[in-house]
Amino acid sequence: MAVFRSGLLVLTTPLATLAPRLPPILTSAARLVNHTLYVHLQPGMDLGGPAQPQASPVQATFEVLDFITHLYAGADLHRHLDVRILLTNIQTKSTFLPVVPSVQNLAHPPEVVLTDFQTLDGSQYNPVKQQLERYATSCYSCCSQLSSVLLYPDYGTGELPVEPMNALLPSTIRPASPVARSPKQPVRGYHRGAVGGTFDRLHNAHKVLLSVACVLAQEQLVVGVADKDLLKSKLLPELLQPYEKRVDHLSEFLVDVKPSLTFDIVPLLDPYGPAGSDPTLEFLVVSEETYRGGMAVNRFRLENGKEELALYQIQLLKDQSHSENEEDKVSSSSFRQRILGNLLQTPNQRPDLPAGLYVLGLTGISGSGKSSVAERLKNLGAFIIDSDHLGHRAYAPGGPAYQPVVEAFGTDILHKDGTINRKVLGSRVFGNKKQLKILTDIMWPVIAKLAREEMDLAMTKGKTVCVIDAAMLLEAGWQNMVHEVWTIVIPETEAVQRIVERDGLSEAAAQSRLQSQMSGQQLVEQSHVVLSTLWEPHVTQRQVEYAYSDNSLDPGLFVESTHKGSVVSRANSIGSTSASSVPNTDDEDSDYQQESYKESYKDRRRRAHTQAEQKRRDAIKRGYDDLQTIVPTCQQQDFSIGSQKLSKAIVLQKTIDYIQFLHKEKKKQEEEVSTLRKDVTALKIMKVNYEQIVKAHQDNPHEGEDQVSDQVKFNVFQGIMDSLFQSFNASISVASFQELSACVFSWIEEHCEPQTLREIVIGVLHQLKNQLY
Repeated sequence: MAVFRSGLLVLTTPLATLAPRLPPILTSAARLVNHTLYVHLQPGMDLGGPAQPQASPVQATFEVLDFITHLYAGADLHRHLDVRILLTNIQTKSTFLPVVPSVQNLAHPPEVVLTDFQTLDGSQYNPVKQQLERYATSCYSCCSQLSSVLLYPDYGTGELPVEPMNALLPSTIRPASPVARSPKQPVRGYHRGAVGGTFDRLHNAHKVLLSVACVLAQEQLVVGVADKDLLKSKLLPELLQPYEKRVDHLSEFLVDVKPSLTFDIVPLLDPYGPAGSDPTLEFLVVSEETYRGGMAVNRFRLENGKEELALYQIQLLKDQSHSENEEDKVSSSSFRQRILGNLLQTPNQRPDLPAGLYVLGLTGISGSGKSSVAERLKNLGAFIIDSDHLGHRAYAPGGPAYQPVVEAFGTDILHKDGTINRKVLGSRVFGNKKQLKILTDIMWPVIAKLAREEMDLAMTKGKTVCVIDAAMLLEAGWQNMVHEVWTIVIPETEAVQRIVERDGLSEAAAQSRLQSQMSGQQLVEQSHVVLSTLWEPHVTQRQVEYAYSDNSLDPGLFVESTHKGSVVSRANSIGSTSASSVPNTDDEDSDYQQESYKESYKDRRRRAHTQAEQKRRDAIKRGYDDLQTIVPTCQQQDFSIGSQKLSKAIVLQKTIDYIQFLHKEKKKQEEEVSTLRKDVTALKIMKVNYEQIVKAHQDNPHEGEDQVSDQVKFNVFQGIMDSLFQSFNASISVASFQELSACVFSWIEEHCEPQTLREIVIGVLHQLKNQLY
């Protein structure tokens, strides 16, 4: 049986009987459809009668909503399928009107129509199949060469139940009301309502929330999509789909399932969003996890003089096949975890690299665990090129970068033995972009040349995979000499903690180090494979093994991948990977563009998209123009680019530099003010002391005639210092300046307490008194 990209499943069995049959029905449909499966509920429809059946409204009850949840939960076992339950004919009591015959456009016109309707005649000319095709085309825009299939799933027993099973589905929709709901209870309809979420990689749990909201709403549905600050706490935020992409997927789904609604999709920038401020909204759909947030929205509305929203709580969908470290519910975070180790874009063609050698560039922010991943790749057979080691070789006396660096920065950066003091050199360039550029212009080409020599060495050792381990891989432009960029990501807070523990830096110093590097998000945008060392070592090992050598992939597990396989397989076929070998996943590309109904539908969508895109670009252009008028450095002539117009990247970089300059100037001024305040305070103290000395001398003009000699005063001071030095010498280690500093402060805390000093001074004075008298 041929496999179809899109299909329409018409379910005719009464819901009570259909629920236990659903798993094998979905399994049978998943064998025929490999992308989008639309589901049309028409329980009780007879396709075997003489008259052509017509679409009729289905009463929206809690049983129907529970069945929708049940169906999406069952569909989660077939992750390659994008299941969409069509809701046009499912109506609430307040809008229970006859369905007006009209053909609904779908984003992916079905190529095949399937049904659970049972008949003993499965021949090609079965009247049931013809009835089914006519029914499908009277309701939806289908492919002109529409096929029809009568499903005969394996129910296990071999016999189909004749009488409806009265076993009720579990209750999954809970309205916030003390009144107990019943399965047959009609669902109330509302004019306007809201639902919110991240909606990253739109999955079946999202679809349940959205479907319930679409059934409840009769005129307009406001959909809040989390963005910016609300995304910071998400797991693997670097792998979140861009806001625009999430909105596109969301919009397509909503228009497909209920085109009669008006959808207002807005960015959600705070926990309340439109639900907290819009007085026209009547209901809010939440999940078990966000129910408290819904209650908080209602409290916020009451505090601001608005009516409470009717809350509908949706039970979480359980993920029956979640793996270690993944949540037991269907969630976007689990989907993002499954992307780790997967190829996200087509590898680069690098004909200039040694033939037969496949090169990976391994990068990530400081503390991300690059070294541990490099070691794991080495154990799997890869040849590792450590850019840090190459840098040491280049810096060494006689190395290719030694003389240029000394000439550029002077001999005061050298140790006594003539080697370069990298700490001194680092302090010279840190925070100084001009000096840093001078250094990188010297070092990066040298290290790149050494890396190429290492590649030749890898070839002589019979290696086929080579890994360049470099924190500054992308900044240096070395992505041009690798087939794939691999990035290690971890949360910034975790990176700061690791740097503090590993290098003994303060949190502020660790954060400063990270701020001088590209962010994880910027790295991921240019990466082919993403890994994370956030979990236990064996989890990291599994990721690396999967990415490097595991070819046994679940075709429905990693939805973001554009290419299946491993580095080993790609290395064995260098040169065969091209754009044509990557499946086309663009929803706008279809085999049915020649169809007139699809063409006009696409034209309208493309025109609307073009207009929205133009507005977005105009807004961005105005923003860049405003930046150029605000930022003084944008007005200065840049001789490196001549008189040509500044690019967006340069404008942004100059803006960032100017903001950083302002921050530094502000910080410098604050430090100067603080220093001056300290000086003023010290002078005031000195003034008071001198005034007291003068006053004491005036009050006692004969004081000092019997004063002790300077030698005695020196003996007192020497005795105190000698006593202190005994404990100081025993407590201080001088292995390094850092250790010396730590010991000094520790000694002060332990041995310079007021009582201790008092006892030392008293002892010294007694001793000298005995000597004098």
